[in-house]
Amino acid sequence: MRERFPDIDAAVVHLGGTRVLLRTVTMDGPMGVDFVERCAPAVVVPVHHDDYTVFRSPLSDFVERLAASGTPAVLRAPRRGDVVSLEPPV
Repeated sequence: MRERFPDIDAAVVHLGGTRVLLRTVTMDGPMGVDFVERCAPAVVVPVHHDDYTVFRSPLSDFVERLAASGTPAVLRAPRRGDVVSLEPPV
């Protein structure tokens, strides 16, 4: 994807690690980091990570793995009801 769209400003990443009927419907921490590494957005905004009780992968798993990955993406993790900018950092 990065080759086709080299300048991705922001990625809204649907997290939680949920599987329904053997299908993954939200990414877990490792999947989310893999996605970010492949797309290389300037800004990452995780969403829906605490909407349901069936989530198996907490936001902290993604945050820790993203930090350890060394990706230069800026993490903007809003609390419920917050508004965040998708503008790339200057």
